[in-house]
Amino acid sequence: MGRFQQPCLDCGKLSRNGSRCEVHQRQKDADWDRPKAARKKATGQYSGDYRKRARIVRETAQYCWLCGGEPRADDPMQADHVIPGDPGSPLAPAHRSCNAARGNKSVF
Repeated sequence: MGRFQQPCLDCGKLSRNGSRCEVHQRQKDADWDRPKAARKKATGQYSGDYRKRARIVRETAQYCWLCGGEPRADDPMQADHVIPGDPGSPLAPAHRSCNAARGNKSVF
């Protein structure tokens, strides 16, 4: 009995290769052969002062900007991008569960 097909994470094409089609798996493997610094620079995400800004947002959070609730020990605060997919967008505090539920959807 063969493996079931699932969509590629990059293009959506059905594949029995795992989580990526053959083409995108080769690209991912080639990318991982490069030094870590080169991979990080190529993605561009979380560069610059992101980590500093995110730490400040988490440490000073008084409420979740999505649900309005206060910080909870069982649902820690995260720094959420106000504009999804834009690494340079302003950050706002959000519960981990609220941030995950929102995903890449815009609130506006």
